[in-house]
Amino acid sequence: MKLHEVIDAIQMWTGTVQEMYHSEINVESLIEHEDYLRYVIESANYLAELVVEPEGFHPHHFVFFEALDKRKDALQKPYFYLDEKDSSMENILENLNKGILYIVGR
Repeated sequence: MKLHEVIDAIQMWTGTVQEMYHSEINVESLIEHEDYLRYVIESANYLAELVVEPEGFHPHHFVFFEALDKRKDALQKPYFYLDEKDSSMENILENLNKGILYIVGR
């Protein structure tokens, strides 16, 4: 799987997520570049970051997703997803969907 394939799929995915959860989350594009994406996804209680970038000196292959509880009481454990070199696009999107369900409280 190539980086541009991942970027294309995730750009489509973020559009779908925005439509499906428009009343529960806000997706803000910080950077949309041909070889780098960065989004902030926010719900009432959670703040998430989604980064897609070329291989480098980081623990993920292309995709990093982190969601944190922004409440001061009853904090939940964060949700993290890091793809690996052999991750399929289906696996990446499945784990990103889990992250969205985490931040909308389902």
